[in-house]
Amino acid sequence: MRVARAAAPTDGKFGMVVISHGSGGDALATVISRWPLRRMAMSLPRQCTHETLPGHVGCRLGERVGRSARQVSRVIDPVTGGPGARPHIQRERIGVVGHSAGGYTALALAGAQPSMNVLVQHCKGTPEDARFCFFGGAPLGSQPKGGDIPDVHDRRVRAIVLLAPVAALFTDEALSNLTVPVRIYGAERDDLTPVKYHAERLAKALAPKAEYVLIKGAGHFSFLASFPDALRNSVGEAGQDPSGFDRNAMHETLNPEIVAFFNRTLKINRDEAYPSVHPTRRKRAQVTSPLGAFGDQANAWNS
Repeated sequence: MRVARAAAPTDGKFGMVVISHGSGGDALATVISRWPLRRMAMSLPRQCTHETLPGHVGCRLGERVGRSARQVSRVIDPVTGGPGARPHIQRERIGVVGHSAGGYTALALAGAQPSMNVLVQHCKGTPEDARFCFFGGAPLGSQPKGGDIPDVHDRRVRAIVLLAPVAALFTDEALSNLTVPVRIYGAERDDLTPVKYHAERLAKALAPKAEYVLIKGAGHFSFLASFPDALRNSVGEAGQDPSGFDRNAMHETLNPEIVAFFNRTLKINRDEAYPSVHPTRRKRAQVTSPLGAFGDQANAWNS
């Protein structure tokens, strides 16, 4: 990323978007998760938003439950309050983007209470989702419950975008507590977090509060920007796409769409920006996306 260290911020008032990466089992996996999100990160500052891309300590899903959300909140803390507060950041204009396990992080921050018990039951009762349940080491369904997950709801988070998100830690009741705008992207050929159990399931549970876009032909890692040749051989499937899918072309549309979503939902007058947070004003509507050119027309539930 081409940035200027310790540079003075541009004059004006800005929103803030925090990007939460996915899971991995070691230091290389953390680099794999964070590096490709740089392309999205670089598209945000040009659109009246500041962005941060924290590295989560404890990358495996079982380790990061609760922890990653607190890490995001600690990133937000110094710029929104206290002696180090940044006057150019408007605390009512904070959003989170989450990929894979980062999608769980975004949901938890937005007010959906996760549960390890729900995760364990999902993995025990859904053998079709075995790859997700075994990802990163021992099967998740065999891990100890570890007690309740603390509430990590951060009311400063006003909108979230989920990319191939993990949904197996949430009941429909927990998801009903969300009141912020949500945009979900699913990958048709995602065999790590299959849309049936994750992205699509979230879209149905959150209807009509969430927008849902299904990208035909995409895989789980297609949401990461392409790796340079020198690194591609080291990252395994994270650098690969299903046959015939053009990752770079997809990103040319994906990133502007995400920017447009935050510009639309992180306005100061949020009632006008996104009336779907008011249950009495909800109705179902169709949302289209140019990403439908990669397959089926984009589907969405919103108001």
